[in-house]
Amino acid sequence: MTDPNEIKTNLTAKQQQEKSAVQIKLLKGPVYRAKHKDLWLWLERDLFQIREYFQQIGLSLLLDDAEGYAFLKQQSLDEANEGEQDIPRLITRRSLSFSQTLLMVLLRKRLAEHDSEDSSPRLIVERHDMHQWLTGFYPVVSNEVKQKKEFDALIKKIAEMGFLSQLPNHQDEFEVQRILKAVINAEQISELIDMLASQHNQEEQA
Repeated sequence: MTDPNEIKTNLTAKQQQEKSAVQIKLLKGPVYRAKHKDLWLWLERDLFQIREYFQQIGLSLLLDDAEGYAFLKQQSLDEANEGEQDIPRLITRRSLSFSQTLLMVLLRKRLAEHDSEDSSPRLIVERHDMHQWLTGFYPVVSNEVKQKKEFDALIKKIAEMGFLSQLPNHQDEFEVQRILKAVINAEQISELIDMLASQHNQEEQA
C-alpha cells in the first residue's frame, strides 16, 4: 500500500524542481508562454514564491500575461532597500551601439503598425525587409555585399539578445518577440527615430 506521506514528499520535491527550473531559466533570459509552455504553467502556479525569492536578491519579476512573457529586472536602490546599501548587479546593463538601437526601434515601429492593422499576435519579418529599413539610415555604399553582411551580423546580434527568433527551416524569416514592447514603448518610437537620424547625420558631417 502506498504511503500518502511518501506521495506528498515526492510531489513536493517535484514541484520544487519545477520551481527551480523556472528560476534558473529566468536568470538566463525571458520566459515566453508560447515557447516555454511547461515553465509558464509552473511560473503561474508558484508566482508569489518565485517573485518573493527574486525580491530577496534585488531582482523584480515582471510578467505581462496579455503579451505572454516574463523577465527579470534589477531593482533600483530605492526599490531594493531605500538606498541604504549598494546591491551588486546580477543583471548586466547592455551598452547598445547606434546600429543595435536603430534596428530595435525599427522593429518596435513595425510591431506597433502590426498591432494596429492585424489581429494575429505574431509578427514575422524577413531579412530583406530589415536590410531595406536599415539602408535608409546609411549613405549609399559601393560595396553592397559588405553592407549586407554587416546588417546580417546586426540581425544575428539582436536575435542573440532575445528580440528576434529565427523561424525553423527559414533562415531569412524572423519572429519579433513582443518583449520588445517592455523595452521601447509606443510613445518613444518617433522620438527615438528622429534622434537616431539626427545623430547619424551629425556623425556623417563631422
